[in-house]
Amino acid sequence: STSTSTSNQTIVIMKQFAAFVGLLLIAPTFAFITLTAPPRSRHSACFAKKKGRQTNVPKPLPTGPPAQDISLPDDCSMDDLISVMGETRLKKVARKNRRARNQQIREGKVVLNEKGEWVPRE
Repeated sequence: STSTSTSNQTIVIMKQFAAFVGLLLIAPTFAFITLTAPPRSRHSACFAKKKGRQTNVPKPLPTGPPAQDISLPDDCSMDDLISVMGETRLKKVARKNRRARNQQIREGKVVLNEKGEWVPRE
């Protein structure tokens, strides 16, 4: 009976050891899987993207007064313009105007006058 109880204890200890070794081998795999697995979406079909206007179509630009109608005060400086409009926007406007002017130069619609300004061809 003592040999049976000792062998039962040995079997229990061996099973515990095997389970412990198994956990040691499997635990790093689960940690790796949870770190690299993509997060699950919590949205159901009722939150699906609505069909309608395509998102990649640019919105129409807001309309404002024509450029000829906009006037600046005489004491307005470049620093005032930058503080009101922002440097990035002013650079964007300058690029747009430069592109349009270069296109007109290529087409021969504008020429340099004696002051070094681009004026419409007469």
